[in-house]
Amino acid sequence: MSLRYSFAAVLQLLRIRKGLSQAALSEHVLQTTVSKLELAKSSVSVDTSYALAAALEVQPTTLLALAIASYDQSSARETLLASLAEIEALGLADAPLPREPQTTTRLNVSEARKRWVSVQELKSAGVSQAEASRQLGLPESTVRRLWRQKLNE
Repeated sequence: MSLRYSFAAVLQLLRIRKGLSQAALSEHVLQTTVSKLELAKSSVSVDTSYALAAALEVQPTTLLALAIASYDQSSARETLLASLAEIEALGLADAPLPREPQTTTRLNVSEARKRWVSVQELKSAGVSQAEASRQLGLPESTVRRLWRQKLNE
């Protein structure tokens, strides 16, 4: 079974337990979105789950922990204790956390650049495309493309 069914069941449970209608949550999330989520017709985004938690007046972790516990058929206590143990093992329980991801060069971009540079160096050295393909272990079609390619393409 998909996790979204467990999320749907927990969302509905919390909404009813709080005595709220789907429309009452619409200050934070569209009523049609709530309906689709409760029917498990769509998956929730992190931002939407945060907004739903605010509308339900619970912590976002509460909403997610209950959904995970439902999915795993365990108690919320077991789920939260396991998560806390993992967070502590990672040394992140009391550590400051980043608010945004670091800017990095994607591995595939840097690898592609290295291949392009290698092809261009062999081209400048007067090596044929076929020989460059053999030396670099790249398909001839890749060497042909990189042979003609400008740096920013």
